[in-house]
Amino acid sequence: MTLIGIILSPLGLIWGLIAQVKRWVYDFAKLRKPAALPNLVVGNLSVGGSGKTPTLIWLHHQFVQLGIPANHIGILSRGYKRKTTGFLWATTQSNAHDIGDEPLEIATALQSADKTIAVCENRLIGIDKMHQESPDLAMVLLDDGFQHLRLKPTLSVIVCDYHKLFTRDWPMPAGKLREFPWAAIHSNAILVSNCPPSLSQQEAAQLKKSLLQSMKHWMVAGLNARKSIAWENHIGFLTTTTSSAVSPFDQSKTLQKEPILLITGIANPHRVVNNLSAHEVVKHHAFPDHHHFNEDSLAKIQSEFNQLQANHPNLAVVTTRKDWVKLQYLWPQNRPIFVVSSTVSPLFETQPMIQTLLTQFIHEHHIA
Repeated sequence: MTLIGIILSPLGLIWGLIAQVKRWVYDFAKLRKPAALPNLVVGNLSVGGSGKTPTLIWLHHQFVQLGIPANHIGILSRGYKRKTTGFLWATTQSNAHDIGDEPLEIATALQSADKTIAVCENRLIGIDKMHQESPDLAMVLLDDGFQHLRLKPTLSVIVCDYHKLFTRDWPMPAGKLREFPWAAIHSNAILVSNCPPSLSQQEAAQLKKSLLQSMKHWMVAGLNARKSIAWENHIGFLTTTTSSAVSPFDQSKTLQKEPILLITGIANPHRVVNNLSAHEVVKHHAFPDHHHFNEDSLAKIQSEFNQLQANHPNLAVVTTRKDWVKLQYLWPQNRPIFVVSSTVSPLFETQPMIQTLLTQFIHEHHIA
């Protein structure tokens, strides 16, 4: 823990205790309710980018591989930082102001059918609306929602970053956690994201052992040791790759050796930078996560582009899919831009482990 973290640790203790008491109250008062449709929450214990969105997209593909039609799988998000409230469907006319950038990115990545992706702050109301208005839906994936205690999820998966394991962190503001690590006992699986592609089985086994040992210590600290750790044999590993940079205006056109002005508005842009190491990144303009691009943002980018282009005539702009879904309404077609996206791939026995978990979920709830 950093010096600032140590100084703020009493506040982190208070934050964690409040979160724990809130869970106890919801559990003991039976305030948590099952939803109208079977559901799987993809969440985390920490704030910031852990890779939930690409993991949710990967899980969606796993369900399709197991025979569930894509139009039978709903996706529900809070729609973080959207300018609207209440329940809304994602449509072909939706923008990030309406539904948030992550739901819009998911809709773009999955080329989703009508009335399959929605946003709502109250997940119980959201799933109920989805069930009423889209009778083809047989289940719902939730992008985040592990801390949404009104919902009693059917299944839940925690995503944690390989470089920032939640067992080595502390609640906010001392650390980045929303709850104490022992809250993981309420999940059914842990997926360690952003693992190095070169991760060996021996290293993965050691990491899993360390994670389990740390969790058992946290269970004792949290007086939860009496409970069975349902996920003990359900820890998987995912690696993240960045796609080739493709022109959104012409899918056949890819980035070659052009120098790059990189534009990002995501939590962990270093992963994108690392995956572009074969290219010359002349400048990286990192906007805050979930940044709402506007005319001022565009003017700033264009000014930077013009200045850099004097020394780099073939300069191209590269951005992420999450940022492009917001920039696309502003970007001039005569200005070269390329888009990259993140894709997760399972390592070792992760895919069969997850498919076994999902198959059981499908059979138990008669999903088709």
